[in-house]
Amino acid sequence: MRQSGGSYIQTVKSRAARRSFATSRTEWEWPIGRDCPNLTHLSQTRGLAKLTHTIEDRLVPVFITDISRTTYLLPLEDNTIVEAAFDDGNIVAGAASEAVSELELELKAGCLGPMYRLAVELQRLAPVWISTESKSARGWHLRTRQTEGAIEAKTPRLGRRVRGANGFSKIIGETLGHLTSNIAPTLRGDPEGIHQMRTSLRASRAALELFGPVLDTVVAGRFDAELQDVSRMFGTARDWDVFCLQTLSTAMEEMPGERLWDLRQVAEIERQLAHVAVVDAIRGPHFTAMVLGLAAWTEDVSTQAHALGDDRMRKRLATLVPSLLDHVARKAKKRQRHEGKLSAEGRHRLRKALDKICDDVKFLSRMFPHRELERYLGRCEDVQAILGLANDSDVAQRLALALVTDRRADLAKPAEVLARWSDQRGRKALRGLKAALDDFRAVPVFWR
Repeated sequence: MRQSGGSYIQTVKSRAARRSFATSRTEWEWPIGRDCPNLTHLSQTRGLAKLTHTIEDRLVPVFITDISRTTYLLPLEDNTIVEAAFDDGNIVAGAASEAVSELELELKAGCLGPMYRLAVELQRLAPVWISTESKSARGWHLRTRQTEGAIEAKTPRLGRRVRGANGFSKIIGETLGHLTSNIAPTLRGDPEGIHQMRTSLRASRAALELFGPVLDTVVAGRFDAELQDVSRMFGTARDWDVFCLQTLSTAMEEMPGERLWDLRQVAEIERQLAHVAVVDAIRGPHFTAMVLGLAAWTEDVSTQAHALGDDRMRKRLATLVPSLLDHVARKAKKRQRHEGKLSAEGRHRLRKALDKICDDVKFLSRMFPHRELERYLGRCEDVQAILGLANDSDVAQRLALALVTDRRADLAKPAEVLARWSDQRGRKALRGLKAALDDFRAVPVFWR
């Protein structure tokens, strides 16, 4: 229910749906005479009639928003019109409240590219940071302390007739949508939110590498470097999450008498500091500038394919895929040599290479026979699982020993105990690496 002046408006909104990097909603609105819901409007609206019976006699006020809104209708290039709405006020739910100070850009007509470029320019002028969480979601959280959890990635819908430039734009749009949809749970300390954001950053880099041979190498290289810098920070937070919530928890169950609780208390402080660094990064100017810049660059492909690289981007994606995937697969194959003698760093590089090729294959999954693709991914993921366990072991040893300082020399013994335990787990996992790699190598390449 919304009051504006002396009028009342009743609104129903759908959940936000990602349209590339942007979000979109379906809305239904009716003017009504008083501040009480009129369910007759719902019962007479296609698609909402069933909702009427579900919520009848169950509606109660949850939160109140008191917002002062100033709007501007902005004509941009390519016949694009954007509404810029400045909102200032508060969300109140019982005794809890949250200030609102935000700018929302809504595409009214035209293309997304000009709107993204406008957002880039605005971000340069003011220290804004990006969020896709609605006021209603924030109000619900204030009232109930419940929030939507982390959101997993979706597979882009790419047909065999899509052009290379448009395919690239859709893939990056999906990875950025996955990234920004997990900002809210991450800011509230959800470890899975951090994990999903890190996954989306990796996927964005995988897409840049996949299309690398047909992209502007300078621009793509700049965005790859920026994504890598942010990924390192998220990687640190993820490492501490796994160490505290998984590794130490399991070790404490298996070795209850080894004073690992003391280790966990100190590690938890490091974990919280890593989370604070992630929050500061999300709310800092660099992160938003990177996201908006990458979105604007890739969205231009709809009218300016030449801006992304050479003329091959104008071809159908289906004709480009074999050479693009061959390029990524060769890199992964090089990392597999002498698997029995790989160092921890070598295994880490191999795991990252396999992560990327799996991401790339998933991007293009709708273009291939399901059975062949699933077989390839299954064998690849078997290797990834082994390397993941080995990596967790290596990271656990490094983090455990790093907690031992002159001020906390008492942690030396539990840290050594945990390091030995982790090393044994890692060695056990690696026993299956050669067989898993052999099985993976034996799978026929399906994209040629």
